[in-house]
Amino acid sequence: MNKFSKILYTALAGVMMAGCNDLDTEPMGGIITDDQRQDVIENMPEKLKDAVTAIFANFYATEGAYDDMLDFGYPTIMITLDSRSQDFITTEPGAYGWFEAPVKFQDNTATSPSSRIIWGIMYNTIFSANEVLGMIDADTDNETYKFYIGQAHAARAYAYWVLAQVYQFNYVGNEDAPCVPIITDKNAEEALINGAKRSSVGDVYTQMINDLNRAEELMDGNSHALRDDNRYIDLDVVKAIRARVYLCMQKYDKAADDAYDVLMSGSFYPLSVDEAGVPGFNVLDTHNWIWGIPVSEVDARGLYTFTGFMGSYSYGYAYAGMWQTINSGFFDEIPDEDVRKSWWISTDRYSNAYNYSAMYGPYTAAQYLDGMGAPDYAVTKFAPYKDVLEQTLGACDVPLIRIEEMQLILAESLAMGSSPGDGKDMLESFVNRYRWLDAENPYVCPATTPEGIRDEIWRQRRIELWGEGMAYFDCMRLNKGIDRSNAENCGDEFKFKIPAGEAVLLYQIPNAEIEGNPALTTADQNPTGSAQPFLVQ
Repeated sequence: MNKFSKILYTALAGVMMAGCNDLDTEPMGGIITDDQRQDVIENMPEKLKDAVTAIFANFYATEGAYDDMLDFGYPTIMITLDSRSQDFITTEPGAYGWFEAPVKFQDNTATSPSSRIIWGIMYNTIFSANEVLGMIDADTDNETYKFYIGQAHAARAYAYWVLAQVYQFNYVGNEDAPCVPIITDKNAEEALINGAKRSSVGDVYTQMINDLNRAEELMDGNSHALRDDNRYIDLDVVKAIRARVYLCMQKYDKAADDAYDVLMSGSFYPLSVDEAGVPGFNVLDTHNWIWGIPVSEVDARGLYTFTGFMGSYSYGYAYAGMWQTINSGFFDEIPDEDVRKSWWISTDRYSNAYNYSAMYGPYTAAQYLDGMGAPDYAVTKFAPYKDVLEQTLGACDVPLIRIEEMQLILAESLAMGSSPGDGKDMLESFVNRYRWLDAENPYVCPATTPEGIRDEIWRQRRIELWGEGMAYFDCMRLNKGIDRSNAENCGDEFKFKIPAGEAVLLYQIPNAEIEGNPALTTADQNPTGSAQPFLVQ
């Protein structure tokens, strides 16, 4: 048998070995029949539940895809891609070396840790989902098992959505371009033996939609009662993910339908102006979180957590001088009437730290930041674990999808679809109701054309979702390129203006995959690219 890629092979082999050891042999080693195997599942539902939990464990596993402290699960991918965006500026990224490569666009090579981590985490998620799908009859009538199977389909779709956006350009116009290999529970064994070629962008998106549609069928009417907490996927999460997928495909009416359904479910509601005016974004069961990553005290490994790199209030890399800041030019565009402007320190030192009412030890949060020498534009959006300043534990939960994003997706879909005026009205309603401080002088969207309204919604997304791993995806799907030329707080060696469509914006497939996958050759690799020609002089 030909050697398969190290990344795909290891995960696939683990799935198949687990299936054989757990389900195909009796305790005394005898081979059991398919009917007996089904009885095992029916009588031991905890095995299926554990397998579902394993899917989502990939999102917070440490060194699960790459043997280095830099891999602390999906939050590593979020920070990596945000570091490539235009609004996310790291002070002194070279001081410790963490995330310096994506800031410089030097992480797109076939041997880079970034590509290996993105590829590894997402395919580990795919293989974990495939394992669940291979454990039980897809036609089961058991509502709990249907819920488990639905989660596997949806998680697999999400993984392909991430992969599709970093290994090829956006869907429209690139439907026939090579994307990533499609591995499912149906072809996993064949792929293990003979490898798997790169499927087209169109085929990968078709796989996503098919998975999400199947998840909806399985979960319709049963998911809300069965979801234990927001780490798992229920029907709202399925539709939220599908809204993102349809938005990328520019199928605006369908994206609008899904976003609307989530909004109307009544399960979530946005942060109020008052709630948005203080640090937060650290608790999984917050009323505006649709889906998130739980991080327990056991999971929080030293400084290598989302909070360790993003938390200005915590003991982490910001504490040691590696602050995460917003692009100063973009910050200046945010009106003072927008409560979200307090998510960063401004030049007059106003920040939401000053809205903390409680004292923390001998000082307020504002005094703490001042004492730590926090720079202008440093993020104050993310509260520390249990709201304890200088907290050494980075066990803050991480948001994946919030209800506010669904409102912005609905507004964009209406603007670019059948009702531009309604899209504009929805955007204005959202900002004025949940983010605007001056009721006497309400926010008015300055655009009137569909494209102009879409760009204003993109600006609102850049503010609302800052630091949540969405900025780079938006730049790619909207063909915006990356422009840091207006960032006065960005070092000259990191100040790029990269046009859309440049090769450096794509990641190369990990070299281990090219070498080990019999269905791939070097001719299948993405082109190399450099950001240096686009350095602002």
